[in-house]
Amino acid sequence: MSLPGASYPALEPDDGRLSELIAVSNRFGADPAFSRAGGGNASLKDGGVLWIKPSGVPLATLAKEDLVPLDRARLVTLLEQAPLAPAPDGDPVMAAAAEARLGHAAGRRPSVELLFHALLPEPFVLHTHPIAVNALTCSADGAALAARLLGDRAVWVPYTDPGLPLARAIVEERRSYEARTGRPAPAITLLGNHGVIVGGDSAAAIDGEMAWLTSAIEAALAAAPAPAAWNAAADATTVGAAVSVVAPVLRALLSGSRRGVVVHDADPGAASFTATAEGRAFVTGGPLIPDQIVYSGSWPLWLDLDGVRPQSMPAVVEERLAAHRRERGGAPIVVVSPGIGLFAVGETWAEADTARHVYLDMLRVGAGAARLGGVRHLSDHERTFIEEWEAEAYRKAIAAGSGAGGRVVGKVALVTGAAQGFGLGIAEGLAAEGANVVIADLNAPLAQANAARLEAQFGPGRAVAVPMDVTDEASVAAGIAAVVRRYGGVDIVVSNAGVLRAGGVTTQPVEEFDLVTRVNYRGYFLVVKHAAPVMARQHAANPAWLSDIIEVNSKSGLQGSSRNSAYAGSKFGGIGLTQSFALELVGDGVKVNAVCPGNFLNGPLWSDPENGLFVQYLREGKVPGATTVDDVRRSYEARVPMGRGCTPSDVLEAVLYLVAQQYETGQALPVTGGQVMLS
Repeated sequence: MSLPGASYPALEPDDGRLSELIAVSNRFGADPAFSRAGGGNASLKDGGVLWIKPSGVPLATLAKEDLVPLDRARLVTLLEQAPLAPAPDGDPVMAAAAEARLGHAAGRRPSVELLFHALLPEPFVLHTHPIAVNALTCSADGAALAARLLGDRAVWVPYTDPGLPLARAIVEERRSYEARTGRPAPAITLLGNHGVIVGGDSAAAIDGEMAWLTSAIEAALAAAPAPAAWNAAADATTVGAAVSVVAPVLRALLSGSRRGVVVHDADPGAASFTATAEGRAFVTGGPLIPDQIVYSGSWPLWLDLDGVRPQSMPAVVEERLAAHRRERGGAPIVVVSPGIGLFAVGETWAEADTARHVYLDMLRVGAGAARLGGVRHLSDHERTFIEEWEAEAYRKAIAAGSGAGGRVVGKVALVTGAAQGFGLGIAEGLAAEGANVVIADLNAPLAQANAARLEAQFGPGRAVAVPMDVTDEASVAAGIAAVVRRYGGVDIVVSNAGVLRAGGVTTQPVEEFDLVTRVNYRGYFLVVKHAAPVMARQHAANPAWLSDIIEVNSKSGLQGSSRNSAYAGSKFGGIGLTQSFALELVGDGVKVNAVCPGNFLNGPLWSDPENGLFVQYLREGKVPGATTVDDVRRSYEARVPMGRGCTPSDVLEAVLYLVAQQYETGQALPVTGGQVMLS
C-alpha cells in the first residue's frame, strides 16, 4: 500500500483512538518526571497498522499528523530473522522501517525502538523514562528489587543495546515469564538503565498501571534508610563570585564555531550532594541511561574550587578542562562544581538548558538508586555503543532543529531601557539577527511581556527580561549577574536607558537636572563597570573573543541644544566616557563606541500626549511661533535633510555596523539623516 502525502485518512481508525493516543502522550510528555528532552515513545496498533511517534518529536507536542503508519507484520518478522545487512544509515531496524512504511514519510523517521511497539499485544503502548522508576531500573540489584516490590506485575529486562537487540531481549523475557507463570506477560516492562514500557487496551489503562508502578516505587524509596547528610552549599556571595568568573571562562573555552551558552544552576543536588564522597563517586562513575549520554555527555567535568580564590579560578578551570580533554577524549557538556552547582554548555540556551535538566534528573535518579541499595552505571561497552550510535545522534539533531542565522548569531546582547522605544527596536532586531537578547528595564512587567513575545517568536531562551535601575549600582550588578547565570557571559552591551527633561538653565529644577545626569551619565558608567569584567574574562580565556559596548547617545551629544542643557550635557559626557572606556578596555578585547541618533519622532519620548517632548517643547517655547504639537513636529522634520525622524531600524543598522567593525573603537557615529555631519 502506498499513499501520497503526509496524512493517511484511509488508514486511520475512526473510533477516536488516535486522538486518545495523542492525549495520553501529551500528558505524560509534558511532565518532566516522566519525559525530558522529548524522550520516550508512543504507539497505537490498529489491525495491521502500527501508528508510531517519529524520532525527534517530543511526546508533549505530538500531534496526530506527526504519527507514522507502518505495516506491523513486516516489522514483527524481523524479530525472528537473522540480523539484516547494514542499512544505508547503518541500522537494520531503519531498513525494516523503510520497507514497512505506508505512504510518504514527509521527512519523518520512526524511532529505532519501533520493534517492541510492534510486538507487544496491547493496542496502546507508552514508553517513558520516569525519574522514580529509573531509581529502580538504575539500581545495582534492580531485578531482585523489582521482583520484591512488584511481584509478577512487571517483566524485568536487563540493560540491552537499543534497537533490534533490545526488541529481541523483550521478546525473550516475556516468553520466559509466560513459561514460568503460565500467564500472559503483564502490561509493565522494566528496562534496566533505561525506563519503562506500559501497554493497555486504552489510555486509561496506561494511566492506571503507571500510577500503581510509581506509587509502589515511591513507597519503597520513602521506606528506605535515610540518605547520608549532604554537605552544605557555599553561601550565596561565594557562589555568585565563583559563577561570575567560571561561567565566562567556560563559555569562552567551550564554545565551538559559534558562540555558545553556559547555564548555571545551584540546585542542591548539584551543589550539595556532589560535595559528598558519594556524590563525587556518582559523578565520576559514568552515565546511567542513554538520554544522559546524548544530552549531557558521558563524563561531566569534576571542578572542585574549594579554597581557590576567584582571581586564580580562570587558570584552574583551564588546567582542569585540558586534563579532562586528555583523559576523556573530548570536552564536557556538564561541569559539576561541589558547593557551587552545575554548569551546562550548549550551542543554544535550549540545548544547554536540556543538558542541565537531564543531568539534574540523573542526580535524582542516582540519589534514589543509592537509597535502594546502590547505583548501576552503564558499562564501557554500553556507553560506547550509545556514543557511536547514529540513531541517537539523529534524534538529538532533529530535536535541536536548525540553529538561528544572522549577523550576531549566538551572541548575548544586553540592551538597557529596552522595554519600549529605541531599546525595544534594537532588542527585536538583534534577536532577529540571531542574538540571545536581555531586555533590561526599570519597567519589569513591560520588559517581561516583550521578552516573552520575542521568545515565542525566536525560540526558547532567546530573550529574557531583567529588572534594572541603571542609576542603582546594586540593581545593575544583580542584573549582570543574572545574565551570566543564564547565558554564561555577555558579548554586546547597548547602553540605551535614558531620559530627557527639557528646560532652560535658569528655570529647570535641579531635581530634573540630577535625574537626567543620573540616568544618562551615571547609568552608562555603572553598566560598563559591571559588564566589562565579564567581557574581559571571556577575552583572557580566548583572545579571539571580542565584545562590544555601544552607547545610544544622541545628536545632542555632538552639538548643543537650547533649553535642553541637562540632556545635551549628559550626552556630551557620554561621548567622553565612550572615548575613555575605549582606551581603557581595548586590551580586554572590548570595543566601545556610541551611536548618535536623530530624533525618534514617532517614539514615546517625543509623542507621549502628556509628557512627550513635543508637549514639553511647546510648553517651553522652544519652537518660536509654534502653537500646536503638530507645529513643533513639522519644525523638527524640516531640520532633517532626509525629511523624517530617526527610527529604531536606523539605529539597529548602526549598532550592527559597529559590532562588525574590527578596527574601530571610541567613535561616535551620527544617525541623523544628515542633520548633524562630522567635520
